[in-house]
Amino acid sequence: MFSNIRQAIKLSRERANDSNGLPFFQQIKEMVLLQVLTGFGPGNYHKYRLWQKDMPWQQKLGYWHDQKYYRFLNKVNPLSYRMLARNKVVAKALLSFYSIPDAEYLGYLSAAGGFKADGSTLVSAADLTELLLQRSDLHKICFKPVEGSGGEGFCAVEIERTNGIFFRELGKSATLPVADFLSQSLTVHQGCDYIIEKYLQQHPALAAFNPSSLNTLRVWVGKTATGAPKIIAIYLRVGRAGSLVDNRLSGGFGVAIDPESFKTTIAVPQDSSGQCFNQHPDSGYDMSQRQLPFKAEVVALAEKVTNILPNTRFVGLDIAFTPEQPVIIEFNLAPTAIGACVMNTSHQQLLGWLNNPS
Repeated sequence: MFSNIRQAIKLSRERANDSNGLPFFQQIKEMVLLQVLTGFGPGNYHKYRLWQKDMPWQQKLGYWHDQKYYRFLNKVNPLSYRMLARNKVVAKALLSFYSIPDAEYLGYLSAAGGFKADGSTLVSAADLTELLLQRSDLHKICFKPVEGSGGEGFCAVEIERTNGIFFRELGKSATLPVADFLSQSLTVHQGCDYIIEKYLQQHPALAAFNPSSLNTLRVWVGKTATGAPKIIAIYLRVGRAGSLVDNRLSGGFGVAIDPESFKTTIAVPQDSSGQCFNQHPDSGYDMSQRQLPFKAEVVALAEKVTNILPNTRFVGLDIAFTPEQPVIIEFNLAPTAIGACVMNTSHQQLLGWLNNPS
């Protein structure tokens, strides 16, 4: 606790020098008041960038600490459904049943009894090799652990077909036989199961932000009292150079999007506490005022997915763009609360209406 307070004080001194930062003692006063009034601690004060002088006090009162956010989730999305949605087999089956566009499913790799999309066995390197020999059109594929979220365990490979089938992990130089890849890069032998998909070709408009990662839109959607879906907020997630994923745990960051123009505005740093920026920290690419495609299609897709989810009133959707259309990467019934920081809007402003839908 005391280390968190010391860190908050240190950050307050730094932020006081920011052009949009409140004076040091004003920040300390606000941290004390928020702790007393709402239980919102000093660490969260900086995590959500409440030191900004142009942020109204009433807005600051509307930010929720993690315990309050999870009480909200328990109210709008029953825990049993939230846990079920984490299973990628269940999620994949639901999307497929309703013909919702997502990455092409190739198989379920499991030492305990996996199978290909056609129902044949997929438990070993030999089975996977056979699948790839049958699908000469595949150049890149990806492996997603069945359980989990946040990109943990995700792996993508380029297929080399000279003198057999070999894999080269994206971002690496080494080439491995399929059997060596399964034993060294995946944990199938340790009981971890994987969904195998065709690797998506990313739309140039999103690849421009960072070509190595699949950069996705995070879309928050809620359901009104009548059950109609309502778009709450949209922002872009961008990865770092060399990373395959765009999430914060891998160093990624969020870029705000104007909901009307569908143009990017400004990026929020991965640790949230520093200054916003316009240029990608690795490439220098100017990320501001970039027109994104598929606005109407994104809204329609988000509404369609929200409509098919049972006993769910709030969802976070990860949507990628291929050159042809937006596709669902994942739906999350417990999206991280930090999204409010990217949107520079409090949880109460974004989600409060779901607590009182009538």
